[in-house]
Amino acid sequence: MPKTLQLILILLLGVSMLNAGDYLIGSDTTSQKYVPLYGYVNYNWSKFFYTASEMQAAGFTDTLEIVSIGFQVENDISNYVTDNQQVYMRAFYDSEYASNQDNYPGTAGFFHVFSGSVTWNGPGWVQVELDTPYTYNPNWGIEILWENRDGSRIAGPPYFCYTATSNYTSVSHNGSSSSFPTSDGSRKRDRRPNIWFVTPTTEAPAPAVAVSPLDNATDISIDSNLRWNQGGGSPQGYRLWLGTDNPPSNIISAQVVLDNRYVPEDYLEYATTYYWRVVPYNEFGNALDCPTWQFSTMDDPSIADFPYLESFDLEVPPAGWTDYSGGLADPIQMGNEGSSLWDIDDWLNISSTDKAAKFNIMYNAQGYLISPLFNIPDDNYVLEFDAALLKYNQTPEGTPPNYNAPDDRFAILIGDGFSWSTANIVREYNNSGSEYVLDEIPVGGQRISIPLSGHTGHIRIAIFAGSTEYNDDNDFMINNFRVGIPELVINPPEANITLDAVSGQPVLAWEAVPGATTYRIYKSGDPTQIYEYFDTTDGTSYQLDPVESKAFFKITAE
Repeated sequence: MPKTLQLILILLLGVSMLNAGDYLIGSDTTSQKYVPLYGYVNYNWSKFFYTASEMQAAGFTDTLEIVSIGFQVENDISNYVTDNQQVYMRAFYDSEYASNQDNYPGTAGFFHVFSGSVTWNGPGWVQVELDTPYTYNPNWGIEILWENRDGSRIAGPPYFCYTATSNYTSVSHNGSSSSFPTSDGSRKRDRRPNIWFVTPTTEAPAPAVAVSPLDNATDISIDSNLRWNQGGGSPQGYRLWLGTDNPPSNIISAQVVLDNRYVPEDYLEYATTYYWRVVPYNEFGNALDCPTWQFSTMDDPSIADFPYLESFDLEVPPAGWTDYSGGLADPIQMGNEGSSLWDIDDWLNISSTDKAAKFNIMYNAQGYLISPLFNIPDDNYVLEFDAALLKYNQTPEGTPPNYNAPDDRFAILIGDGFSWSTANIVREYNNSGSEYVLDEIPVGGQRISIPLSGHTGHIRIAIFAGSTEYNDDNDFMINNFRVGIPELVINPPEANITLDAVSGQPVLAWEAVPGATTYRIYKSGDPTQIYEYFDTTDGTSYQLDPVESKAFFKITAE
């Protein structure tokens, strides 16, 4: 199996800040995405070099072993993994690539210094620890051949900072989808990346550099991670302090962290000032004079004034809401914001009346409409809204919806709003065995009430709708979204069983409950056991099968 590369993310640093084993070439922050690799292709290669005079100016005046090389990532990316990366190095004697040197050079004459996976994080530097150190002779330049043999492309590739040169200092092939290319590439003066060479250190590391949050930053999200960069000197790890006290200690005190980031076990508190300190260390000791940084989290943005009402009359998503594409299976992965296909339309498709949020369930389209953050004070609160299922662009009196779609789903999820999973589902309507049947939501609308008991504190509510097959063309709508104390307490009716005077068959009947629009019937063969869902009706009676030997029933009103 390929060895996963240990990565060290660090900011652009001046040469004066580097330890004796650190050598930097290039300082501009303009960027390109092709050298050393282009991640948005299956395969590609690049070659690039640094002259002897550049190496000497960076500090290479003796024969030294290079143990790692770093590239400065310009864009904001996280955990962008490129597998099967092959890196080669050799001496280079020319001042530029001539017009006949735009070829793939092959690996003969090169030293194979790295083979494995690279995870790119940015912005900052990513340091690649070589499998085999390369011995550099200061009389010559150095050439690097990078082969991207991943075999799959990933959107959002890293962009690398470069410093333009007057000569042709890089050649790159923009990629192939079927196999690793060995055809000619393109010579460039403006693609050779800034590089950080590291040789074996002989001293303690330099202090780290705060990346996120920056020192004295404000309005920081409570789900933020701590990120820092090494400052040179090849640290083996870091000791971390974090707290609301200064010096920090009451959350974390001298905890050893091997990566250059820390994910707090719990979310941070709103409107709170935090202090943190990172001390890099290696076999020669701890970094000295490491600063303490501070940041303040954002004020609590949650809605605490209830009842909260949203009629979807102006836009979808409304102000404060978000929407995303994404399926209802773990791991739930949200697409781009604004890509959900939730839209605004006439409630019940009746023009010139009320508006509502609509999702057209027609093909493999799935999406979320996500509420603002609420701060629910107690277990007595409920979520209420109107829901309707209609044929596309048809009113309740028009063509009925298609009812042959077991893949269609509608669900309500309640979570912290930072991450979602199917464990957040509090109610699901589908046509494939759910207690709540999607096709039973009436064309004229139904008021749905979901208790928020057990969901006190900060929550977001996600409304999911979608399908995975092209087997219908229905409009799912929601309207009059409300969070608060129930407007009307609906008590369950008392039912009795009588015999129909004409047919003589048993009939389950009850008195109408004020405010109720539907009644759910539950049945059990033993009144001391669990009552299973049986059926739903909008009437106040239900004819039973006379062959039932013995059954007990309960009714709930909604």
